[in-house]
Amino acid sequence: MASVRSTPTIPGMRTKITIQVRFHDIDMAHHVHNGVYLSYFEQARMDFLRQVIGKDNDWKKRGLILARNEVDYRQPVHLSDAVEVETWCSNVGTKSFDLSYALFVKDGEGRKLCTQGRSVMVCFDYLAGNSIAVPDAWRVSLARLMENDA
Repeated sequence: MASVRSTPTIPGMRTKITIQVRFHDIDMAHHVHNGVYLSYFEQARMDFLRQVIGKDNDWKKRGLILARNEVDYRQPVHLSDAVEVETWCSNVGTKSFDLSYALFVKDGEGRKLCTQGRSVMVCFDYLAGNSIAVPDAWRVSLARLMENDA
C-alpha cells in the first residue's frame, strides 16, 4: 500500500491525504494506470470515514456499500509526482451520501487538478441484509463536513 499522510479536518472543509505513487501503479504509457485512481480514492475515503464514523463502528453489523464510482481523468500522473487527494461530502440523502474527490499534483508553488471523482455510499445493516437510513450520528458528522459542488 502507498504511504498516506492525513491532514485533520476543519469543519465544513475537505480532508486531504498525501499519496506516494508506487512503481506498481505505472502502466506501459509511463503514467498511473486508470484503475489505480479508485485505490487512491479508497484511501482518501477511508481517511474521511474514520473522521465521520469513528474507529469503534462494528462494520460487520452496520456499514456501507459502495454503490457507484465515477472518475474524470484530466491530466496524467507520473511516478515522481507528489500527489494529494481531497475528499468531501457533496450530498446526503435518505439512505446514502456522496463523497467527492479531487486529485492534485504539486507543481512548483501550486498544484494542478489531474483527476476528479465521486462515490455513492449506501448505508447498510449487514445483520438484517438491507439498506438503512443514514444513522443520525453519521448524518450530523456529514452535515458538519458538507461542501456543495455548486
